[in-house]
Amino acid sequence: KDIQKVTNLMVDVVRRQRRLWRKEINDWQAGRFALYHSELPRTYPMQEVNEDIMLDGHLTGITENRTLRTTNKQYIFAIDGIKDDKLSEFITDQEWFEFITDEAHKSTYYGYSLLWVKEYVPGQIKEVELIPRGLVIPQKKVLLYSYDADRGIDFSEIDDILIYAQFYGHVGLLEKAAPYAILKRHSWGSWDEFEELFGIPIRIAKIASQSETVKNEVAGWLEDMGSAPYGVFPIGTEVDIKENSKTDSFQVFYKKIEALDKELSKLVLHQTMTTENGSSKAQGSVHENTLGEVVYADEKKMLAFLNRRLVPAMRKLGYNIPDNAKIIVEKTTDPNKQIDIDGVLLKNGVKLSKNYIEETYGVEVEAITDNAPDQDEEEEEDTTGKP
Repeated sequence: KDIQKVTNLMVDVVRRQRRLWRKEINDWQAGRFALYHSELPRTYPMQEVNEDIMLDGHLTGITENRTLRTTNKQYIFAIDGIKDDKLSEFITDQEWFEFITDEAHKSTYYGYSLLWVKEYVPGQIKEVELIPRGLVIPQKKVLLYSYDADRGIDFSEIDDILIYAQFYGHVGLLEKAAPYAILKRHSWGSWDEFEELFGIPIRIAKIASQSETVKNEVAGWLEDMGSAPYGVFPIGTEVDIKENSKTDSFQVFYKKIEALDKELSKLVLHQTMTTENGSSKAQGSVHENTLGEVVYADEKKMLAFLNRRLVPAMRKLGYNIPDNAKIIVEKTTDPNKQIDIDGVLLKNGVKLSKNYIEETYGVEVEAITDNAPDQDEEEEEDTTGKP
């Protein structure tokens, strides 16, 4: 109820510097232990692990792939299913709205997103910010005063400047993805060491002299050679090059990384062929349909969030939105499919308006005439060849 108190709390939140060292399996296990603590759960250890594993390129790609398929849709306001242009201006091309939809969908991976309307005037949201996830305890509906605090505020009682999104369980998909991403990083490191040991042939110099000075001098020459294909050595020095005869030894690392990428794709996208090479068009269609079901479910969750959380908050922040108005996804027409449908309508005597043709096909029409030959005349021309 005390908006000023809550606002001051938000302004005074101290963001501590992230710990940037590499997270391992034991960090993931410790994060889960803190997260599932029955009396005093903590989320920041797991969220630090989540931020670390999101440095993985494949994981970033597949999560962005799934998110963009939902956030790239055109969201509009509608009354009784009909678009309202004036209301739609509240959210169309608005930076804050794009930020909210993006962060709300990312709750699928991180577990939750608590969004703070940082700056607004009645009827106009200007800036929205994501509350650091480590400060939020979703099981308790508590926003901590600091990472090590035992108390906080009940954010469920604030439904105007605080907007809570949760599209999955409060833990998120990254809890399951973390072991794969960490093991994949190990394989990259091992592959790098393998390259250093066996990627470049080992050069061994054999000299007759036992002098340490000569040994050190010849060792310096070998080092100075670098990647050069030649070197100058004193008489009596024999240089032996040991090449790696097992040219496919890298496969053990490559195959493991490849398998881990597939597991991540199955976890996030529920299939693999939209990110990997498919073996056939039929199988690719099945995988695309599977992803389509996932995206459809995400779209329903997004609309539920927007209409149950965001729209009521907008009304409380001064937006003049009628009770029967809600956000929907604007339906777009595929011209390749629509032309077949329109062709059937035209053959059955349906006349299409000039505005419809221009909006659907993106062409300018000067006029629509009624002097086109009917179906019977066309068939007669084809049969007899006479006008």
